Amino acid sequence: MQSKRRNFAIACCATLPFLYGCAITNYGDNQFKLSMASSGKDVMWVPTKVEMADQMLTLAQVRPGDLVYDLGSGDGVIPIEAAKKYQVRAVGIEYNPDLVKLSQRNAERAKVENLVVFKQGDIFVEDFSNATVLTLYLGESLNTKLMPTILKMQAGTRVVSNTFQMESWVADQEVRISNGEMAYLWIVPASIDGSWLWKGPSVLGDVHLVVRQKKQFFDGTLYQGSKQIAHFENGRIRGSDLEFSFAHQNTNYVFKGRVNGPSMAGILNNNPALSVSGKR
Repeated sequence: MQSKRRNFAIACCATLPFLYGCAITNYGDNQFKLSMASSGKDVMWVPTKVEMADQMLTLAQVRPGDLVYDLGSGDGVIPIEAAKKYQVRAVGIEYNPDLVKLSQRNAERAKVENLVVFKQGDIFVEDFSNATVLTLYLGESLNTKLMPTILKMQAGTRVVSNTFQMESWVADQEVRISNGEMAYLWIVPASIDGSWLWKGPSVLGDVHLVVRQKKQFFDGTLYQGSKQIAHFENGRIRGSDLEFSFAHQNTNYVFKGRVNGPSMAGILNNNPALSVSGKR
């Protein structure tokens, strides 16, 4: 993965005159000089451009009350942009103590030091579970290594990665910025895998729903007693909101609902008279 980062760094250097903010914002100050592709703990340092930081925050739909965490925060551009543009709290976790100090000085220069905190630490040790927005620029192997931890975060957490995807987790959305770089968005799904007891309208009665979840996708089977009455493979969950369709007794149904811990509630075919509640 480091070789990918190295190739990317060479490409960045080739277009260096065109990178907004790189020469000043991304290359240190008079107290700490920083060069492109500096060695780090797991990857080499490549700057996040201000344009990409803005696109990542836009893709995450940052809003008042959010808490943004940036893993491997480098010179602090993403947390600082989040605080400047959205007036939200932001935390950067960075292994290099010199970069942490540089980020703190950059925050002071941007006059957002009251909203931004930079921590020296290991991203695989530090706790970022209370983030509502998580940003990454780490490489696919590190993203994938972080994936089990990310999937345990609060449902609805928005995760955005610069350039690199996560193995086996399909992005919910992707954006290409003007210079061709990619940003990827994932919405942490609620955990719904397993068995649910549904209390439905008379057209269904009480049924047993068995869900087999694959991150934000799932399939399932509906039973009345021991009899299978429907099967579907088109389920999708975005945060705590889920939707799937199935057929029963020559009628097509679409369920739209929301999960809240061990409870589920929703309606069929957008008809409030066809309400459904469920418990694990």
